[in-house]
Parts: sequence; C-alpha cells; structure tokens
Amino acid sequence: MDNAELTELVKEKALQIGFDLVGIADANDRQFAHAPEGHKPTEYLPGAQSVVVGGREVLDEILQTTPGPIYSKHYTQLNTWLLEGADLLAKFIRRHGFKAIWFPETDDYHYLDSQRTRNVKVFSPSFSHISAATAAGLGVRGKIGVVLTPQFGPRQRWISVVTTAPLVPDAKFKGELCLDRIKPGTCGSKCIEVCQERASGALKPWPEEGGVDMFRCNFAILKARGSACGMCIKVCPVGKR
Repeated sequence: MDNAELTELVKEKALQIGFDLVGIADANDRQFAHAPEGHKPTEYLPGAQSVVVGGREVLDEILQTTPGPIYSKHYTQLNTWLLEGADLLAKFIRRHGFKAIWFPETDDYHYLDSQRTRNVKVFSPSFSHISAATAAGLGVRGKIGVVLTPQFGPRQRWISVVTTAPLVPDAKFKGELCLDRIKPGTCGSKCIEVCQERASGALKPWPEEGGVDMFRCNFAILKARGSACGMCIKVCPVGKR
C-alpha cells in the first residue's frame, strides 16, 4: 500500500467513525513551530510524520440555547465523543503497523489553573488543535484566532491524532472566511462585542492583541457553575445554514 492509499484509508475510517471533518497535516508543519518546548508533534511522538485532525459539528440549534444546560450538555457530549473517536482512529492506525497518540480535545481545569498559579501570561495548551486544523487545511483563523471552516464557521470542536504513518498532507486552505477581515465592519466584531457585554471580556483581535484570553474565559465558565459558554461562536455569521 502506498502513502496515498494509506491516507485515503485513514480518512475513510475517520468519516466512518463519525467525524464531520478530517484533514492531514505534516507533523513538521510550520504551524507547530510556535509550540512551547516539548509540545510539538515530533516531541510527543518520536518519528511522527503526520497529524490527523478530526472535527465534529456543534449543532447550531442547540448552540442558540446558550447560556444554559442544553448547550452545556452538548459541549460535554461532543468532548466525550471526540475522545472516543480519536481512540478508535488511533487503534485503527496502530493495527496498520504505525504508532499513534491522541490528545484531549481540551485541557482540564487543573492543567489551566497550574499555569495561572505560576503567573503564566498566556495559556499554553498541551496540544494546539487550532494549529493542527489550520495546518491540515481545514480552515483559517478568524477575528479572535478561532478556526473558521467553510462548512460550519466556528461551530466545530477538534481533536488530533499524531502518528508515524507517512500520510499525504492536505493543501492549506486558501482565502479568507472572517467577514470582519474580508471587509472591516461587516459583522461589527460580534464575537468580541457579545463577550464584553454578556460573558468575560476575554476576546480581543488576533494576533495583534492576543485573541482568546483562556484564563478569563475559563473564569467566566466557573462563574456559570461549570456551564459551557459558547456566546462568541453563537453570534458568528460565518457558516450559518
């Protein structure tokens, strides 16, 4: 089996498992160059050649109920599904003779708080699914640095599987999706505005002002007694059906 055939086999399996989006990135892609020491794909898995990125759609009808228990439960459901889906995909790759490691769809509170208590200025995730998704050509970063896709806008959650399998990387996404970047003022920076008014004020333009302040965002979630927020992706007009 050549690399192209193996790549198609892995993608087909990911779709069969139930991922809505799937892309392949080179494990040495420049998108990973800014990761902290020890957090690059090849540092987690020596000999890594590829990163398989899977996305699962956030259902907009449920998202529109946020803030509240319905969306919070959906958020938890998606996270659980992504973990199970990535584990199935990693095992599939391993059965074909390659090594594979998946990363949590999001870091837990203790991981984030450990950085907060050390007075770290900018939160560093254990692995950047945003970098992986853009490296895999699935979308482009928008106004606040969140990945936008042509299919769902910002309404998907990601997980990544790093592997030694020599898969064929997908081409980078070309073009722009963020309306406020295509034509400034078009959407009025709805994501930033709603966060300032109804959530934590954790959002700023990316990259010049840093994008999402995860410490403030996470604090707002804790104030809501653990409920997921989602206000910023709720109001984004990109990818609306």
